[in-house]
Amino acid sequence: MRLDLTRNPRVFSLLKSRWPQFIIRAATLAGFVFTILAGLFGSVVGSHNFAIIFVWIAWWTALKLIFIPFGGRSWCSICPIPMPGEWLQNGGIFQSRGHGIGLGKQWPKFLQGNWLQAGGFLIVGLFGAVTLTSPKVTAIVLLSIIGLAIIMSLIFERRSFCNTICPIGGFTGLYAQAGPVEVRVKDAKICADHNEKTCYTACPWGQYPLALKSSANCGLCMECLRVCPSDNIAVNLRPWGSDLGPKTKHRLDEAFLGLVMMASAIVDSAVFLGPWGQLKTAAYSIG
Repeated sequence: MRLDLTRNPRVFSLLKSRWPQFIIRAATLAGFVFTILAGLFGSVVGSHNFAIIFVWIAWWTALKLIFIPFGGRSWCSICPIPMPGEWLQNGGIFQSRGHGIGLGKQWPKFLQGNWLQAGGFLIVGLFGAVTLTSPKVTAIVLLSIIGLAIIMSLIFERRSFCNTICPIGGFTGLYAQAGPVEVRVKDAKICADHNEKTCYTACPWGQYPLALKSSANCGLCMECLRVCPSDNIAVNLRPWGSDLGPKTKHRLDEAFLGLVMMASAIVDSAVFLGPWGQLKTAAYSIG
């Protein structure tokens, strides 16, 4: 059972326009910059610094309790991290103007999947004791992430960073398969008969809507909906867990990422919430 939100003219108009999404992303980018400045130049005490409070308490809680459970990869649709690199890549704020800078290389096939995202998640978790408590380290991590995203945008095509490197992207993508939101085509025949495939060429994630069987790699950017000449893209509300089940294609990289996430949760709980003081001491010595 699905409920297509685009059947509502107001919702469709809101999703079709790039301005609402841009305004929200611009606000998150401003917050991102302010968080970095607060981490670098604010109080060195984590509990008194905006960077620690905002990133690891407010944003992390909202991501786990609101964005992912009720929107799947909805955070990816307003995430500010790929914005600067994307502007350089496209040569414009919205659509590609044909004079952007960048090599536009394809991401190597042997590095595709969730392997590097699992590694990134593991590294962040390994140094979590210092990252979660030191404002300056948090700021450096954020700067490193956005710097890497810009570099990758200048070398590789589309959002290669989001697809293959970003640890949060892997985290949200895995859970998005159980989320209640999906982007799909309304009529497969209309999509198959359309030769230009503007939905695919416009998608920064490199997804072809007709081939979408899982929400794991769809960033809900809505570019396919905006460029489809037949208005053949649906944004559905669906039952939770719709992508899961025996018909789902099982992938070893997703299983490994899930294992890393589960192990990180167990270790973090033992270190920060458990009664074993020696574990916390060991964690801080690693950090």
